[in-house]
Amino acid sequence: MVLICDPKFVTYISLNWDASGFPSNDWFALAATAGNAVTGADRTKLEAAAHRCHRAALKDRSELASIYLDDATIECQAFTRDGGGVTVDFAKRGQKN
Repeated sequence: MVLICDPKFVTYISLNWDASGFPSNDWFALAATAGNAVTGADRTKLEAAAHRCHRAALKDRSELASIYLDDATIECQAFTRDGGGVTVDFAKRGQKN
């Protein structure tokens, strides 16, 4: 987990899962809790959005996806090649796109 705090540019939190392309539900819950701490967005909505973003990234050839909520942006990368991995970033809406 990495927290980036730059008031002139962006504040966001990034979480990585390197064990496979399919993190546990506990990992998504932790990610949503961290995302809530940075964005103030509802934790339940962040968790659902992170799951949607993950699924979309797995289906996309670029391995990337984004989900936009009213008060948060979720960006992710997910893949199964080479053992798989997932990265999910949470930022306040409008800060990171």
